[in-house]
Amino acid sequence: MTRKTLTLIVMSMLGGAVLSGNALAKDDGMFKQMDANGDGKISTAEHATGAIKMFAGMDTNKDGFVTAAEMDAYSAAMWKDKGDKMGKDAKDAKMAGHMKSSADKIATMDTDGDGKLSAAEHDAGAARMFGEIDTDKDGSLRDTWTYSIIAPEWPAIRERLDARLAAG
Repeated sequence: MTRKTLTLIVMSMLGGAVLSGNALAKDDGMFKQMDANGDGKISTAEHATGAIKMFAGMDTNKDGFVTAAEMDAYSAAMWKDKGDKMGKDAKDAKMAGHMKSSADKIATMDTDGDGKLSAAEHDAGAARMFGEIDTDKDGSLRDTWTYSIIAPEWPAIRERLDARLAAG
């Protein structure tokens, strides 16, 4: 298993709800789009702005909600012109069931249980995910977080992974 596959699995298990690690990868361009001031980091505010834009892009019928079908269509469109940029590791992780379906992603944020996401639910899910992936709690994400887990972070990540695996 490569580091990239492990990272995709970890991101999926940690919630992977709004912006996957692969989606923020610097070579994908989304990191640069979200890093509005070009400082090499995504702040809490930049992440929130990106989540708002993502919700607007997914809500194709503009009813104020995102369904699994809309999320699937958004994801397909995002990868359509990128050829094989998703990469073998990401595809292998998805095939192995380590990446969540759109319905599962929605379920992790759908606080009222109606099977779709409101803007408020999406924003709250994005904020929660930001908090989970901001491991040093400095209020920003760097372009390196996607592909690396530093040694001091591993015990806590391993503990969360073990707990999730034990829970089934």
